[in-house]
Amino acid sequence: MAEIGLAPGSGRSLAEGRKIAKRPTEFVSLIVAVLIVCALAAGWHWRRDLPWSAEFGTGYWLGITGLSCVGLLLLYPLRKRVSALRVFGSVPAWFRIHMFLGAIAPVLILYHARFSVSSLNANVALTCMLIVAGSGIIGRFLYVRIHRGVTGRKQEARRLLSDASAYRDQLNEHFAAAVELAEDLEAHIRTGRSGFFSSVFQAFADSRRIGDAQARMVRSIKQGLREMGGAKSAQRQTRKDALRLVRKYCETLREASQLEAFERLFSLWHVVHLPLFFLMLIAAAIHVFAVHQY
Repeated sequence: MAEIGLAPGSGRSLAEGRKIAKRPTEFVSLIVAVLIVCALAAGWHWRRDLPWSAEFGTGYWLGITGLSCVGLLLLYPLRKRVSALRVFGSVPAWFRIHMFLGAIAPVLILYHARFSVSSLNANVALTCMLIVAGSGIIGRFLYVRIHRGVTGRKQEARRLLSDASAYRDQLNEHFAAAVELAEDLEAHIRTGRSGFFSSVFQAFADSRRIGDAQARMVRSIKQGLREMGGAKSAQRQTRKDALRLVRKYCETLREASQLEAFERLFSLWHVVHLPLFFLMLIAAAIHVFAVHQY
């Protein structure tokens, strides 16, 4: 009996290639996140001992630098919408810069204010900035869920299905029936949904449906292997590879099912995030005007 092996260029290879490619970016993001958390923790702990004032010197320039970072945040939406700016880098690169500036600006402003505020306009400006920063963290989670290899995921689902079809002759008619079940499942998941809540509820329903289908596919494979007979060592390897293929296929299909819900949630987030961002700019402008005028 022939053993199953995941062929070169299969869905697993595609997924592994993507993971290797994104490791450096994830590592840098983790380091930056740890440094920011440490800076916030240290600043809060020693906030009463910080040797500057927000009105002049180091504290003043920390505020100017933080406000400059806020202004530079506008470069990312400009880069997305103005094609002439493509010479200055790719949209994903600008997104990473946007996220970094959005994370570092509140830290600089908090150090500028020594983690406390003494006026109403400063309180409003700082609150708006922290809300926008929190909203940005949520947006980053949604963005990654949607844009990190969406095309790759769909290609991977098709590749896995193709691999499964190629293994039919090796795993007899029982596994072929499992593949047909998977094809019906994929066709159902590709059906469009109308409305945000419909997409969310459907994603939960699809997850349960995929789990049930996976269990039936596994039973079909095990039954097929028992009927095929052959050497136990070869059976174990065939079973291991086939079950791994089915598991990966179902995981990919589950992610594909969730994509539309995340896309709709991201659109809803955008409607909220942009007004908050401009409210923050207005509050910051009023704060700067009040400080220099009075």
